Amino acid sequence: MGRGWDRVGAHTLGWNKESIAFAFMGNFTGKLPTDDALKALEEALVLGVKLGKLTPDFKLHGHRDARPTESPGQKLYDLICKHEHYEPL
Repeated sequence: MGRGWDRVGAHTLGWNKESIAFAFMGNFTGKLPTDDALKALEEALVLGVKLGKLTPDFKLHGHRDARPTESPGQKLYDLICKHEHYEPL
């Protein structure tokens, strides 16, 4: 369960007030999250745009783009980098 669209998160120092975060539980260095988890993320992004919480041209980043970390794991990060909204910082 998350904090919701209208709450400030505590996910990435320096980015909490201007971004939202989605978390996947597990180690994604050598594998991807389940198809259901990835589908849930896509549906949340679509809903965010529909509700006006995300702009239609929103930018997607991996946690490691903003902080020195291995998160979200190499396999998941590789997938994020292929997303149409991915933009390196």
